[in-house]
Amino acid sequence: MVVKLGGYARISLDKDGEELGVQRQRHDYRQVAGVRPGWEVARDYIDNDVSAFKRNVVRPEFERLLVDLQSGVIDGVIAYDLDRLARQPRDLERLIDVFEERPELVFCTVTNDIDLSTSDGRTMARVMVAFANKASADTGRRIARKHRELADAGKNGGGFPPFGWKADRITLAPEQAALITKAHDDLLAGTRLSTIHREWQEKGIQSSRNTGKPISRVALKSILTNPRLAGFRAVKGQKHIGPDGKPVMGVWEPICTPEKLDAVVAVLQGIKSQFKTSNMTNNHKYLLSGILRCSECGTRMLANIRSSWKEGSKGSRFFYRCPATQDGGCGKVSRAGEPMDKHIINLIHDAEARMKTPAHGAVEWPGSARLAEVGLEISELISAMNSKRISAATAIAMLEPLEKERDELEYERDRHTVEQVKASAAVVDLSEEFERLPIERQRAVIMKHVRAVMVHPAGRGARKFNPDLLDVVWAA
Repeated sequence: MVVKLGGYARISLDKDGEELGVQRQRHDYRQVAGVRPGWEVARDYIDNDVSAFKRNVVRPEFERLLVDLQSGVIDGVIAYDLDRLARQPRDLERLIDVFEERPELVFCTVTNDIDLSTSDGRTMARVMVAFANKASADTGRRIARKHRELADAGKNGGGFPPFGWKADRITLAPEQAALITKAHDDLLAGTRLSTIHREWQEKGIQSSRNTGKPISRVALKSILTNPRLAGFRAVKGQKHIGPDGKPVMGVWEPICTPEKLDAVVAVLQGIKSQFKTSNMTNNHKYLLSGILRCSECGTRMLANIRSSWKEGSKGSRFFYRCPATQDGGCGKVSRAGEPMDKHIINLIHDAEARMKTPAHGAVEWPGSARLAEVGLEISELISAMNSKRISAATAIAMLEPLEKERDELEYERDRHTVEQVKASAAVVDLSEEFERLPIERQRAVIMKHVRAVMVHPAGRGARKFNPDLLDVVWAA
């Protein structure tokens, strides 16, 4: 009679992703099964780079193993060691429940002989898992303390080298640092994160883990908002605050300034929506959507694809129209899209040529000194509380108004930074650069000069584009 076993292998950390650890376990338990008469490893259940100690981690293959044991798909389980299967008592109890329901199941490990179908075997397993759990907890505390000391000293921790730095985690990787800098500039100039994400994927850029998969939007956002970009030591994605109450600075080369990083984070969190006007939104696929207005009712005109248009056919591929009554408009005005876009771009080109003057330097934000004072007062209060010179209650009472003022000042600083970058980013050479810009950046250039374009009806039978039927409302 053949006994079909499920082989289980697990390792908590696989930095290189090569699965060498779990493959060694697989080799060993298959070797043991091979010398037992009638035993056959019917399926391998592999949880690579997955912790069995962390309570919030789900192990997919362990869960599948339990289901297959209960349903009778396999007749038992073999693993390298019991602690590969369980380091939390609750996981062991779930496994024991299955063996109590099916006493005929086989259990075997390479390093020990434990029989979960017997009372003595289950008791021994509970003791072993309890000790393994304590060992993991003790190791976790030691590692946490070590990382805290490293963080307080501004030194690097473990894991993969962060995106933007070489393997030493101190020296910048020029190509990656340049990508981050460009992405920051684009975000502050109005480019959407989704646009930058698509560009990175098209270039084949991967995260530091080099998984072989295209970089995800979540990973990109994490890269662009990492506090270490501005030189800060980070713990779990947040600035690490030292015993003196101040953010700890790292020992590596920064990629951007703290002010620029805060502005990028604010943009990605949507804070800037409070000072965007309604027609400044970037959720448009066409250049003049929302900028054109119907002269009959004042409603913003939107773009629509011509359903009859095919590749190579004459006429405009799309048109701008005043939406129908149910959408808030009169539906009486429409205009071909391509000639309208071309005409407005030419107008902007002429406006840029007339306005060409020597570039002015960035305007300094007037609140810098006060923000620095508030930051110093906050750090002094935290330091005094940590050294027991003042009580926690007193510190909190004094901190709350300072933190509120700091948040307001940081908001104003971020707003100032974004507006400065947008002002400089809107200056482009339309003859060379404009077509290469993403649509949101093109719209920013248009709206630098134009508040709105009023479109008058063309009349029945009109086919030729007539610029005289447009009233351009120029920005002040």
